[in-house]
Amino acid sequence: MTERDEALRDGNRRPPGIRAQVAEQFARYRAESRMGSRFDECGRPTETYYDELVDGRGRVRSMWSELSADFVDQGTGGISRIDHRVRRQIEDDGVTYTEVGLGDDTATPRPWRLDPIPLLVSADDWTRLETGLVQRSLVLDEVLTDVYGPRRLLSSGLLPPQVVFGSTGYVRAAHGIMIPGTHQLFLHACDISRWSDGRFRVLADWAQAPSGAGYALADRRVVAEAIPEAFEHAGPRPLTPFARAMRLMLEEAAPELADGAEPVVVVLSPGSHSETAFDQAYLAQMLGFPLVESADLVVRDGALWMRSLGSLERVDVVLRRVDAEFSDPLDLRPDSRLGVVGLVEVLRRGAVTVVNTLGSGLLESPALSAFLPRIARSILGEDLQLDGTPAYWGGDDTERAHLVSHVGDLVIRSAVDGSTIFGPSLAAAERDELAARIEAEQWKWVGQEPAEFSVAPAVEGEAGIAPVPVGMRLFSLARRGGYTAMSGGLGQQRMRLEPTRSVIKVAAKDIWVRAAPATAPAVGAEAPHEERLRRAVPVVEAISSPRVLNDLFWMGRYSERAESVVRLLAATHDVYQDYRYRPWLDGAEALPILMRALSVTTGTVAPESVLPSARAGALVRVQSPNEAATPGTAVDPESAAKPVGSPEPAAAEPAPATNHDPDASAADVSARDDGDSDTDDADTESPWERAGTSALARALRTTGTTAERGAEPVAAGEPPIARTRQTQGQFTHRAMDSSGEGGATRRAVAGASAEGFHYLAALTGNRELPGSLSHAVDRYGAAARAVRDQLSGDTWMIVGAVDRALAEFRSANSEQENALSAVHSLTLAALLSLSGIGAESLVRDTGWYVTDIGKRVERGLALTSLFNSALTQAKSAEVERVVAEAVLAATESAVSYRRRHRGSAHVAALAGLLLFDPGNPRSLVYQLDRLEADFQALPGGSGASRSQRLLADAQRMLRRVDPADLEQTDDNGVRTELVDLLEGVHLRLRKLSESFETTKLAAPASIQPLWGNTRMVG
Repeated sequence: MTERDEALRDGNRRPPGIRAQVAEQFARYRAESRMGSRFDECGRPTETYYDELVDGRGRVRSMWSELSADFVDQGTGGISRIDHRVRRQIEDDGVTYTEVGLGDDTATPRPWRLDPIPLLVSADDWTRLETGLVQRSLVLDEVLTDVYGPRRLLSSGLLPPQVVFGSTGYVRAAHGIMIPGTHQLFLHACDISRWSDGRFRVLADWAQAPSGAGYALADRRVVAEAIPEAFEHAGPRPLTPFARAMRLMLEEAAPELADGAEPVVVVLSPGSHSETAFDQAYLAQMLGFPLVESADLVVRDGALWMRSLGSLERVDVVLRRVDAEFSDPLDLRPDSRLGVVGLVEVLRRGAVTVVNTLGSGLLESPALSAFLPRIARSILGEDLQLDGTPAYWGGDDTERAHLVSHVGDLVIRSAVDGSTIFGPSLAAAERDELAARIEAEQWKWVGQEPAEFSVAPAVEGEAGIAPVPVGMRLFSLARRGGYTAMSGGLGQQRMRLEPTRSVIKVAAKDIWVRAAPATAPAVGAEAPHEERLRRAVPVVEAISSPRVLNDLFWMGRYSERAESVVRLLAATHDVYQDYRYRPWLDGAEALPILMRALSVTTGTVAPESVLPSARAGALVRVQSPNEAATPGTAVDPESAAKPVGSPEPAAAEPAPATNHDPDASAADVSARDDGDSDTDDADTESPWERAGTSALARALRTTGTTAERGAEPVAAGEPPIARTRQTQGQFTHRAMDSSGEGGATRRAVAGASAEGFHYLAALTGNRELPGSLSHAVDRYGAAARAVRDQLSGDTWMIVGAVDRALAEFRSANSEQENALSAVHSLTLAALLSLSGIGAESLVRDTGWYVTDIGKRVERGLALTSLFNSALTQAKSAEVERVVAEAVLAATESAVSYRRRHRGSAHVAALAGLLLFDPGNPRSLVYQLDRLEADFQALPGGSGASRSQRLLADAQRMLRRVDPADLEQTDDNGVRTELVDLLEGVHLRLRKLSESFETTKLAAPASIQPLWGNTRMVG
């Protein structure tokens, strides 16, 4: 006997406290099960119910007994830890679900809710379920083939015409379209529950674009990773053979190909804002097929093509996740933005296979289920082994009479569009009105008995386990030899809103089929030779559409933007701490200069009090103890008219036109000519305008004025950062006063104040502030979700860690000095991990080069912006040293610089390392060289594109400059040679990025309606 068997048989080995908890929660489970489980879908009492965990005598069922030590007998603390591990694994894997239709057009994906306790299915139960599911799939396939073909079921009277032609699932344009091969229904899903008599019944069929298979595969991965011991002990049948079988099924569905070419298969998605976007992307990733949207596809010469960089690739099979009516705005719904113009015509020509075929949504009609039993007897000569929910169709006089007389007891569904009305929830007048409608419209209505659900254990907060209603969604797919079922599926945990209200789905469960591996049929084993033969064919190269490449480009930019921001934040915070608590140190003028650099490089409006003032002496102000000013506050705003040493401003320039890119950082400034303004009143300048030192900064000042940039004008008397604290939560900070010798005087360092800390905190945690660290991380996540199928699974573990760290920082309500440093360190470590994945784990294909282009462009823009805002104005030696050290820290070049120059701070030396050193991966010339190599590696890279010409101009500018000349200053202390160089390279990089996006990464124009209205055609 093994140790595990001994532990299972000897419950007394558990500590007394745990045994008491287990006994208490098990008693509570049975009591709640008896009290709250005798209700159906509408909340009506039933005679009995089925409990998956315990039998009628209250004993644990045999299939649960050996797993009780892993779940039921864990006690409340153990169950809570299991639940925490599962939730953490979901975050690490990036499993999400987007709730749509709640009034939010930009609904944010939320973590998927997975109950850690699986739904167990015995071997005998699974045999019945699998056999019944395969049989039902076969019957539905016959119906689909007949309805869009010979229509014998209609002519024989087995299927009323109203059920077919009156349903919105019927697509007239699909009549006569037949996919070569044995089957027309390729994927089928069934929602099933166990009723009080212990029998399974089908609640709904899904054939339009069945969802959930990706979630089922992801749930299995999560549970296996989070609770490996329980998974190993149970040994459920695997799900991955189903994914392999699906891949082969899609390849087999391709039209006849010339020369034995490998078929090109794509997964057509409505987009990353779809509620099941994760399900689609994860399934595409598991299958190894590209995830595409309508903009990625085009019909040319009677075939379907996928746009690639500078070329088109023919598509043979489409796994459709877009509803049929939206699939083609030419032949179907003209207002659709999700479909491909001309797709129906390509289907008619037999040049592409769509899975499931257009029109398969008819099989989801609730009226059809009432006729399946007699259709099965007619076609197969046998009864359905999986009964459906008892249904009554209003088109039959006898059934309509029952429907009308029991309208208050049934679930009433429309035979047209499937909309649902719960009869028991209607008032008497509403029931009478509905009964009258049914009598008038007859065939348009179907009544179904409310579904019943068995109960199974689930985690309920800190209370341990509780009985909850459960169901399951099972999947089958077509192969040449018949239908095959997934050995498991997507469990559905439900919750009753009130004792007399209907139940809703609230979480998923992994389904564990308890069967011996030796008896489990191998899902993908029917044709192993076919898979080996296909592997001998050359592998199809990965293809990326402009839409995908654009998302990858911005992933590169946002990852680099987040890294540059967090590095500069950390460096500035270090200097802030030096002068916040030790204001007597020399070099205090460096802090407001770094605050200004943050403001310029992030495109945010910094408080006036943290920026350099007009007089150098005002940066560190000697203050009498008798003065009324608050310790640590900023200098008089009126003294901060312009940066230290800046010349008197000329006439203010008009704001340039808003950049076309709403997500551009402050470093992304367009190359535009400066014009003259009608006014030269320096008092009209905003705090942002006073944060710059040159023409580049004057151009940058406008990038923070749009709503997207989060730099709208601040109300008079209100600190500019005040509005950001309203969205991020109030960051607390301990105000500390520093006294001079004997406490006679105090030195107030500009920026070394609570307001300065709030600015640093907002730039870290305010996700609504464009330019902030959190904003960059959020945008990276959005871009990554749009191309999830292209990315490594480790990506989501890292993104999840960053999200958790920033969320914890935002929720902190105590002293945050240490929290700010900690979140910077954690975020930087995670971003470096992302960079490592990109450098060491990804294949160097077109997508990788485009991502690297985005990364190099952003690093070059950030470097030129930082250098310009921090080092182009001459300062005292000590201030120069502090600023130089912060810049080196922000660019990860401090160690290399100290080794070369022994710590001396000279702009020429800094420029030599950060601008001109080709061996420094952080230098500007290195970024330009990498850009040149990346452009050459792209398909069609000839060196003659506008982007490459702009790059060559920037490289020539660097080659023409002697680093020693960059030390020279004009009468106002401005290093003009350095300014000209930085501005020139910066603006060329910006134009390079714009040109690359508008030429290589541009998506086609949006589809416009072909008619004046948006009604369904046909």
